[in-house]
Amino acid sequence: MKNILLQAIKFTGISGIGWSLDFCSYVALGLVSDNLAVNNILSSWTGVTFVFMFATRRVFQNSSKIPLKYKYFIYLLYQSVLIVFISKVLDEINMLILNDSTMEIIVRFSSVIAKILVTPITMVLNFLVMKGVIEKL
Repeated sequence: MKNILLQAIKFTGISGIGWSLDFCSYVALGLVSDNLAVNNILSSWTGVTFVFMFATRRVFQNSSKIPLKYKYFIYLLYQSVLIVFISKVLDEINMLILNDSTMEIIVRFSSVIAKILVTPITMVLNFLVMKGVIEKL
C-alpha cells in the first residue's frame, strides 16, 4: 500500500507538469480556435507524451520482456479513446456552463473551467492504466 501511495504522489507531480503543458497549449489554441474538442485533442498529446516518458523512468518499473516502445503504443491507443471521449465530455460541460451561467466571468472562462473539471477524472484513469500497462503487462 505504501508503494502505491508513493507512486501516486510521484505520478501526480509528473502529471502536474504534463497537465501544465497540456493546459498552456489548450489555452493558446483557444486563442485561435473555438473548437474545444479539437483544441483538447491537440493539447493533450503534449501532456500525454511528457507524462509517459517521465513516469516510466521515475514512477513505474517495466519488469516484463515487452519493450517500452510497445507499451507506449498501447498507452497511445488508450489515450486516443480517452482523449476523444473526454473532449466530448469537456464540450458538454462547457455548453452546460454557457447555458446555465449568467455571470460574465464564468461564461468568459467556461472552456478553462470545463478543462479543470475533467482533469481529476483523466488523472486517476491515467494512473491506473499506466500502472497496469507498465508493471502488469
